Amino acid sequence: MDMFSEAYAAAQSALKNGTLAGSFSAQQQALKLLLAGAAGPDVAQCKSLDKVRETVASDAKAAKGGTGERAAARALIAGAGDGKGLVERAATLKMLKHLHHVKSSGGQQIWVYSPPDVYTKWIFDECAGQSATGLEDVLGKSSPDVYSPAQCEVMVNAVQNARALALSVTTKLGAAASDDTRAVVRRYFGNAASTKTELDAVMATLSSGYQKIANACNAGNIVISDEPIDRTGGGWKDWAFIYHEEKMSVIYLQGAWLKKAGEITPSNQPPLWRCVRTVVHELSHKECSTEDVVYGPNGLKPEGSTALTPAYALHNADSWAYFAVDVVGYLTGPDKANGEKPATAILEVPVRTLTA
Repeated sequence: MDMFSEAYAAAQSALKNGTLAGSFSAQQQALKLLLAGAAGPDVAQCKSLDKVRETVASDAKAAKGGTGERAAARALIAGAGDGKGLVERAATLKMLKHLHHVKSSGGQQIWVYSPPDVYTKWIFDECAGQSATGLEDVLGKSSPDVYSPAQCEVMVNAVQNARALALSVTTKLGAAASDDTRAVVRRYFGNAASTKTELDAVMATLSSGYQKIANACNAGNIVISDEPIDRTGGGWKDWAFIYHEEKMSVIYLQGAWLKKAGEITPSNQPPLWRCVRTVVHELSHKECSTEDVVYGPNGLKPEGSTALTPAYALHNADSWAYFAVDVVGYLTGPDKANGEKPATAILEVPVRTLTA
């Protein structure tokens, strides 16, 4: 299991193919409705997640023989009922305990999945094949959730700010684009030889793409999750990623993002705008089929680079992300410098067709 949507599908199946017990039995229908949609949870049933957490807490408190996460694990197992599929239903309840609806904004619903950071697999894989004792051991592990409440707040605000940013950029790229805007477009997506006609075409592509990004921030579900299997591997060093083939809109925020989430210095961007940039970067992958041609610290300017051409820059997600923040005047510190230095090398030549 690699994707949030795979865990989501496993939870759908577990609730369809078995019966919850005890205090959870009356909640099964609402939980099935919560997970009924293919695009993500149904906001009309979001209070059922709070009910899961309340039930786990009350059942754990009422049970004999312990407190804390071990008692909560026993409550989850008891609530999973008996017979075939017990392990999957217990894993589902554990997953739902750590799924949060954190914001409604217009037509946009933002969800955060924040399981304990001790897990290194998706919860269904952690629980698979466990005996009754082993299942309690897995579900009873005590550790902080991977995202803190403060980090969740930054994520939510970043999605909202990403929409406003994308709309502002679209306006700046319009028919009345200023010379200053054109200069920033040339810096990120052109060079001294770029003609007005070429830059106009680039600006039209960018405007269409940022409108798609704004639309993505204003309709349907966005799920923010980490990738548990990366926590002990090299992928945890990443900032964020998406699975381009994943139909559900999921942004995976990883260890490098968490490390920077609370870091504020005079020479660095505040966490909010770093996260806004990350959201724009990932949604440009999803909505416009950009690629990771080069990352900001290696320079994003085609002029003076022997590796990054203007055409490659237009396909590069970090160029879209940095440009958006820069053209509205919010890029600062070393990040600002990244957008002003020639790219020293590229990671790959883009192969996808841009859909902006």
